[in-house]
Amino acid sequence: MCFGGTTYQTTQKSELPPWLEDAYKRLTQQAEAAGGIGAKYVPYGGERLAPFTAQQQAAMAGATPVSTYYGQERQAYKPYTDYATQATMQAAAPTIGMVDQYMNPYQQAVIDTTLQEQQRRSDIQGQAMRDQAVKSGAFGGARQGVQEAERQRNLADLQARTEAQLRAQNYQQAVGQAQEQQRRLAGMGQQMGGLGAQRMQLGAAGIGGVQRGLQGMQQAGAQQQQQLQRGMDIAYGDFLKQQQFPYSQAAFTGGILGGLPSPQMATVYGQQPGPSPFQQIGGAGLAGLGMAGMFGMGPFAGSDIRLKTDIKPIGKSPSGVNIYSFQYKDQEGTYEGVMAHEVPWASVMNDNGYYIVDYSKVDVEFKKLN
Repeated sequence: MCFGGTTYQTTQKSELPPWLEDAYKRLTQQAEAAGGIGAKYVPYGGERLAPFTAQQQAAMAGATPVSTYYGQERQAYKPYTDYATQATMQAAAPTIGMVDQYMNPYQQAVIDTTLQEQQRRSDIQGQAMRDQAVKSGAFGGARQGVQEAERQRNLADLQARTEAQLRAQNYQQAVGQAQEQQRRLAGMGQQMGGLGAQRMQLGAAGIGGVQRGLQGMQQAGAQQQQQLQRGMDIAYGDFLKQQQFPYSQAAFTGGILGGLPSPQMATVYGQQPGPSPFQQIGGAGLAGLGMAGMFGMGPFAGSDIRLKTDIKPIGKSPSGVNIYSFQYKDQEGTYEGVMAHEVPWASVMNDNGYYIVDYSKVDVEFKKLN
């Protein structure tokens, strides 16, 4: 398009704005520095697994002595329980052997003495009976013989009953003493069993106290270990974040740059002497139509803001399109119309790269004011 003998030429090429090109360069440098070719692996230098704490180690070390102590406690109360068991078994019904232990060892002597005394008395009685028979002249007679036989039978019966009574009495006394001994054994068994139970309870209480102490130490140590492990995990997480930071920054920047329009069509303007407006009107295409419309010769008019100067808003059309007064840079006079970039539905680009407006598609009249 030309005005006043000047022809404007446009060329287009794809290029990045300088600031965007510089940003891409910095992003590339950052990515190469973070993990490009030749980057070295950086291992984590800290601890990953929390060790056992001193309390945990002490609790584990104390478990073996507790087992040993438990065995010693069993050996300590075992004699009591063994004695109680044996005494309980012996406290049952006394056996013959146990009764014999309490039989009077002088029993036979007592029996013999008693029987001898009975024999002596019977002999005295027999002598008296014989003396009486002599006096009565019946000695050696049948009656005297019957009396003697009866005396001997009575003596034998008396001695038998006496011996049986003495032996039974001795046996009953022995049984009573054996039973008393059994009762004493039972009582002692109960006492020993009680002592054993008390010893067992004391031992169990001691072991339980030690075990509770060890468990407390273990729990406290476990809490310390967990806290230490959390600190190690945080430190390792911070290390990973530090290693990933350059990548995340590069990705963040790349995401922003990726959302921007990359190659842009840059328009380069030039000017050179050319034909007059009226000569351009005679040219072919929309350029001629644009100038023809500019002078009321058609619906098209040059409305590219780059061709205008002294632009002033003066109102709006019924549909809300802005109306301006302006002058063309290479023409005299003031005109009224619109800006092509504000009515893209009615604008087209001519062969010279400038926008013209089809005023038949807008509710604004293009006209010259003076």
